[in-house]
Amino acid sequence: MLCFALMVSAQHKYWISFRNKDIQNYKYEENLSPQAIQKRKNLKIPLYQYTDIPVSKLYKDSLAAMGIQSIVSSRWLNAVSANLTEQQLALVTSLNFVQSVEKIAGSFQVASVQTELNTKNYSLTLEQMKASAFVEEGLTGKHVNVGIIDAGFYTADRDPRLIHLFDEGKIKAQRDFINPERDDLVVTFMTNADSHGQKVLEYLGGYYISERFQTGLAVNANYYLARTENGDKEHRLEEDHWIMAMEWMDSLGVRLINTSLGYAVNMDDPADNYKQEDMNGSTARITKAAQIAVEEKGIFLVVSAGNEGGNVNWRIVSAPADAIGVLSVGATNADFLTRNWYSSVGPDFNPYLKPNVSAYSPNGTSFSAPAVTGFVACLIEKDSTLDNKALMHIVENSGHLYPYGNNFLGYGVPQADKALKMMEDSAVVVERNELVTDKDRVELVFKKSSRKGKAVVFHKANQTRVTLQETLALKKRRLILIRKPGESFTTVQFENQVIEVIWEK
Repeated sequence: MLCFALMVSAQHKYWISFRNKDIQNYKYEENLSPQAIQKRKNLKIPLYQYTDIPVSKLYKDSLAAMGIQSIVSSRWLNAVSANLTEQQLALVTSLNFVQSVEKIAGSFQVASVQTELNTKNYSLTLEQMKASAFVEEGLTGKHVNVGIIDAGFYTADRDPRLIHLFDEGKIKAQRDFINPERDDLVVTFMTNADSHGQKVLEYLGGYYISERFQTGLAVNANYYLARTENGDKEHRLEEDHWIMAMEWMDSLGVRLINTSLGYAVNMDDPADNYKQEDMNGSTARITKAAQIAVEEKGIFLVVSAGNEGGNVNWRIVSAPADAIGVLSVGATNADFLTRNWYSSVGPDFNPYLKPNVSAYSPNGTSFSAPAVTGFVACLIEKDSTLDNKALMHIVENSGHLYPYGNNFLGYGVPQADKALKMMEDSAVVVERNELVTDKDRVELVFKKSSRKGKAVVFHKANQTRVTLQETLALKKRRLILIRKPGESFTTVQFENQVIEVIWEK
């Protein structure tokens, strides 16, 4: 028993990547559902893709013969995950069909904080996005296939906000990647995080039937639910389950995925941690898989930016929110459109902006992300032929700060009315309002606004990096702005007006 315990304790979880695949016997018709094939045809995506070909059975059998059991197989990464002892690690690394072996360490974190959800929270989120424009046009995410990858959906079928989804057959599939023998995610309690996905679903497609009140925008979408995170925090990372869930959803034709899980801090062994500079869009395995989903599979992926904004040891977005092709969502405050204290910021070292957009949530970016996912579902319902680049362009350009994005809020809160105008007329140009000055003090005058109020000010070291956000009082529609040390750009937002001040000297 002692020897067995020592052997188990010496095990770690690894990705084992292979050099090639069996391309001769692959037929896409046998690996993709009719819905997935139709989605690719609609988006003009190739039906035959190398990343769709399954991992070689010969390679997995060879590992099994050595006493190594594959936990998860990833077609996209051409890899399997497995627990290895040091002796097994050395053996696997020497195999001629193995490309690389990479240790998996750490744990996913659900991107939420503990505060109470209430009707006001939902209302403010939708109001900030001017969601009434979608409601007036009758857009509800109808016929859009939406996937949610989360930690659990316990009691979702009894939630008054979600009963309509179950009664109307909108929950199309459920799968537990932690306990594969389970065939439902709503009946049996497993961990303390089991209700997290339920709340995510409320922000995405919730509706109070008796009160005729929406809590999410995609109330008529079709949903595919996946559990990939053990809320009791296992000692080995479950990123392989997350990747498997994406591949499963892709095979079923899912067009839009929301995930409120992030990989950032609280790792088991600090020596195996990702470093901040690894949040560069090309290092983390889940980031690579997310980029494949976006670029090759036609999946529009919405990801919580993370809740590490107040953590001085990390602060930046987590994987897979760092992937260049995903829509990363931060969180705003209620009264003013400033960054909520916990919302992760974009790193300085990436040449692209993160987060991409933001939305109100007092509960963590877990719930700002699904609110925006519902926004995207309405756009897809409006025009299902839009590819990911077109959708990203519309969502970002509709942000209340566009074109003056920053690493606190991205391009700000997407606006439904602006998005619809861009869909109706692709030639719509967002007005630029800039003031170039060589002075250290300027006076801004706002038009068509109330005589009292406060402006949101983002002081920036460069075009995107915020050094300070604050709210400043206006007097008779005027604001005195004094340049701070090291400040090169300043974005000022008051009501529906945005001014970019460019300090020249």
